[in-house]
Amino acid sequence: MRFFLYSALWGVLLACSAGFQPAACKRRRLEAGATGKTWIEGAIATTLILLLLLLAAPARAALEENEVKAAVVYHLSLFAEWPAASPRAGSFNLCVLTENEAMADTLSRLAGKTVKGVNLVVRRLRPMHDPVTCQMVYLGEMSDAVRGRAIAQLIGQPVLTISNGGAPAPGAIVSIGVAGERVYFDIDLPVAQRAGLRLDAKLLRLARNVVK
Repeated sequence: MRFFLYSALWGVLLACSAGFQPAACKRRRLEAGATGKTWIEGAIATTLILLLLLLAAPARAALEENEVKAAVVYHLSLFAEWPAASPRAGSFNLCVLTENEAMADTLSRLAGKTVKGVNLVVRRLRPMHDPVTCQMVYLGEMSDAVRGRAIAQLIGQPVLTISNGGAPAPGAIVSIGVAGERVYFDIDLPVAQRAGLRLDAKLLRLARNVVK
């Protein structure tokens, strides 16, 4: 339930940022005028408050963290553009390479959602599999050697690489982590450009750090 709540919250926040006009955006603008804050600051504040509440329950902290990260992964796919020549074959492939079975299971529940007008398919990768048939690759818990080899295969390919770890992984486009009770993401823009991917400017503003 919490995953769908936060998936919806990220959707409203990013849709407002991209210039769409759902009712929530209009309400946020009215509230912003009353408080002196901009509407985007209000939206971010609301999202972060709910995020902190989500991560506050210690009994389910790991599970809930996975749900928030999965929501972030999904919405990253909505605010990135792939080259026209990028292979699609009627589906959008999110490939998962991780030793964390709980996170893999959470990401698998994204299957069937819509990305760029096609169904999202979640594929579980093994270290020796070829990841270039994927549009996105999630790199979770694994050895540094395995992570490095996977990223090396994808450098320059039209694949959005998302690495989950404490520090940004060299060569990954997006790095997701947790600071205190807050899930964040960093973006390496030159790596994204080398891959031929275009990330929405509003998405860059939501990142903790952007390497330019």
